[in-house]
Amino acid sequence: MEIRRYIRQNLWLAILRSKIQLELQEAIFSRRTVRKFKKDPVPREVVDQIIDAARYAPSACNLQLWEFIAVDDPELIDQIAEETRFITLAPVAIFVTYSHKYTRENLAWVQSASAAVQNMMLMAHDLGLGGCWVDTLGNVGRIKRLLRLPEEQTVLALVLFGYYKLNLRAPRRRSIDSVLHFNHYKGTGHWPFEEDPNVWSMDQISHFQMAKIRNGAHYNKPIISEFEAVNAAIRRWSPTGECQWLDVLPCTGIYTEAFSRSFPDADITAVEMTEQVREFIRARVVRSVTEVEYSNFYSMNGVSYDFITCIFRLESLPRTEQLRLLRRLRDLIRPKGRLVVAFTNRNSYYSILKQFRKAIGHRGVEYALAPDPHLGPFKALTRREAKKLFRDTGWKVISRSHFFSTPPDDEVVYRSGRKGQFIKIAGKVVAGIGSASKHADPILGSLGRVQVWELEPS
Repeated sequence: MEIRRYIRQNLWLAILRSKIQLELQEAIFSRRTVRKFKKDPVPREVVDQIIDAARYAPSACNLQLWEFIAVDDPELIDQIAEETRFITLAPVAIFVTYSHKYTRENLAWVQSASAAVQNMMLMAHDLGLGGCWVDTLGNVGRIKRLLRLPEEQTVLALVLFGYYKLNLRAPRRRSIDSVLHFNHYKGTGHWPFEEDPNVWSMDQISHFQMAKIRNGAHYNKPIISEFEAVNAAIRRWSPTGECQWLDVLPCTGIYTEAFSRSFPDADITAVEMTEQVREFIRARVVRSVTEVEYSNFYSMNGVSYDFITCIFRLESLPRTEQLRLLRRLRDLIRPKGRLVVAFTNRNSYYSILKQFRKAIGHRGVEYALAPDPHLGPFKALTRREAKKLFRDTGWKVISRSHFFSTPPDDEVVYRSGRKGQFIKIAGKVVAGIGSASKHADPILGSLGRVQVWELEPS
C-alpha cells in the first residue's frame, strides 16, 4: 500500500512539474512586445498581480530597493507625455525606479530593476495582457519631479500594459551557436560603434541591418515632407509604361513600396544584402518584385535596366564599395537609361543638427542622423564629393533637385518629439525660422539637405 501511495504521489508531482515547465516555456517563447493596445481599462487587482510578480524577482543583496509608480491620472499623463509620448499608448503605465545609493557595483541596481521588469512582462502575458518596455524618457529629471520621487530613486524604465487584439509574429532571433560560448569567447565581435561606414566591413553592415530590422515598428514612418519631395523628383524623371527598374539597397522598403504602387507597369527588381531584410521588404510591397541577393549582384549576366534608383544608400557604404557599386550600375544601365540618386548634403543644416545631437549624448551608429531608408553607419556627402564620385565611375549629372535649405515643420516635430520639453521648445523656434525662409529654398541648392540627382552614363 505504501509503495502504491508513493508511486501515485511522485507520478502526480512529475505531471505537475511537466505542466509548470510547459506553461513557463509557453510564456517565455510566446511573449511579444506590443505597441497597439485596446482602450479597455486594466483593473487595479490585475496591476497588483503584475507587481506581485515583480517583487519576487532577484535583487542585489535582496534589498528590494525598487518602487513602481502606476500612472492613471489624465492630467499627470498629459504632463509626462511632453517628455515621453509613449505613456499615452496604453491604459496602464508603470514607471520602474530603483535606489542608486546602494549596490552600485557592476550596475547591480540596474540589474535588479531589469529582473523585476522581466517578471512583470511575463506575468502580464500570462494574464492576457501585452507589454512594452520603454527606455525613451526625455527629461528624466522633470519626470522625477512630476512623480514626486525622492532624490535617491532613479527612473530606469517605463513599462506599458494593456489588452491587445493582434497575434504578433515572433521576430527572428540570433541562433544559439552565435550567442553561446563555453569557457572562452569564440565569436568574431560585434559591430563598430562609429557611424562612419569606412570603419565597417560589408559583413558587419549586413549583420547590423539584420539585427535592426527585427524591430520593424521603427521603420514604417518616414518624414512625410522628405518622402513626398523625393518621390516627386523621381516621378519627373521616371519612364512611363513598361520598363526594367532596379531599386538598389532599398533596406526598409519605404520607397520600393511607393514605386510598386505608383508604377504598376514597371518590372521592379530589388537588390539587398540579406534574406531577413528582403523578407521585411516583401511584407510591405503590394505586388511581386524580383529579389536579388547583393552577393550575387556582381555576377549577374544578361540583364540591363532602363531606370535605377538608389535612395539615401551611398552614404551607408564604405568609399571602396561606393565606387564598386556605381561602376556595376554603369555596366547594367541601358544606353538611354537613367540613374537617380538621393543623398544627404553634409553642407547643410544637417551638420549643425548632428553636432547638437552629439551634445545631448546622441552619438555613434545607434543614433546616426539619417533619413529612411537607413539602417547602419551613415556619412553624408557634400555636393562636390558626389560629383567626383559620379564622374570617377562613369556617370554624368544631367539634372538636379534640392530640398530643405531649412528644416521642414514635420522634421522638427520628428526630431524633437521624444527628447523632452526643452528640445521641443527649441524645435518650435527652429520651425518658425524655417517657415519664414521657405521662399528662399529654390535658390539655395548648395544648402539643401536633400539632394536628388538624375544621371546618365557618360
